[in-house]
Amino acid sequence: MSASAWSRVTNHANTAATSVTDERYTPGWVLDLVVSALGGIDLDPCADPQRRVQASHHFTKEDNGLEQPWKGRVFLNPPFSNSKDWIRHLSLYFASSTVTEAVVLLPVMALTNKSSRLLLREQAEGFILLERKLSFLDADYKPIGEMSSFPFALVYAGGNFHKFLSVMGDVGIPCVINKPHSQIKKMSCAYCGKPFTAVRTTRKYCGTTCRVEAFRRRTSC
Repeated sequence: MSASAWSRVTNHANTAATSVTDERYTPGWVLDLVVSALGGIDLDPCADPQRRVQASHHFTKEDNGLEQPWKGRVFLNPPFSNSKDWIRHLSLYFASSTVTEAVVLLPVMALTNKSSRLLLREQAEGFILLERKLSFLDADYKPIGEMSSFPFALVYAGGNFHKFLSVMGDVGIPCVINKPHSQIKKMSCAYCGKPFTAVRTTRKYCGTTCRVEAFRRRTSC
């Protein structure tokens, strides 16, 4: 069964104090749900050494995903001791439309962090508060027991939230993020002229191909 990204779990009030941070890989049942919700995973930017997430591309710890470009459908299980940098990196590439969909596994307490503000307020459509306890896998891919000291959420950003809810509905409590000031607009691609639906008014191109071609045209002049 697949497993995912290293996740360095910080000290918590309900856990024994320790200075040791261990690698934690996502349980397979979560990954199966994410694959179903996204229709596949293009990138795991926090991949474990064996790249066990069913993704087309992986960035391991040695690759340092924070120094790499991201694109496509992303599953992110960030190091919990430094989730803010990973969330910001995701938000940057989602804002540029390079990342088209994303599911992020986070402790619920991280949802209120300043670093999560852009993702939650402007980009995410909603999230699932997991009712099922998580038992992460250790560096040897063995279950380490339930992480019951704090709850987790799966946050979704993209254009198919209803599918996400239909897949995830049985494992947690669905939470829809209301964006009263955001409007879905019909726009025309600045490169090919093709009409497309945009959830961000700053989006100029209908897809990655047109964005890249437009860049090449500008730089070749």
